[in-house]
Amino acid sequence: MKLEERRRLHNLTIDELKSELAETERTLIELQFAAGMNQLSSPASLGTCRKKVAVLYTLIREKEILGNTGFASFDDYRKFRSIENKMFRAARKAR
Repeated sequence: MKLEERRRLHNLTIDELKSELAETERTLIELQFAAGMNQLSSPASLGTCRKKVAVLYTLIREKEILGNTGFASFDDYRKFRSIENKMFRAARKAR
């Protein structure tokens, strides 16, 4: 997936991402059917489509987490979780 495509996906809303996901999953099913019938022109397209589905699921989950936590970006959320985990580990060591 090219960088422009990833940037475009990052700017979509959750509803737009879900519709993109449904379309991509439908395409993946069609590609799998074509592969089963030995009619697939490019086997690499199957992997590319699977990867796009995974990216879409990840982006949807990130946006859902951001909506629930109130952080400005996912990087802020990661930093917070990292600090929280370090504090947890330090407290466990202290016991």
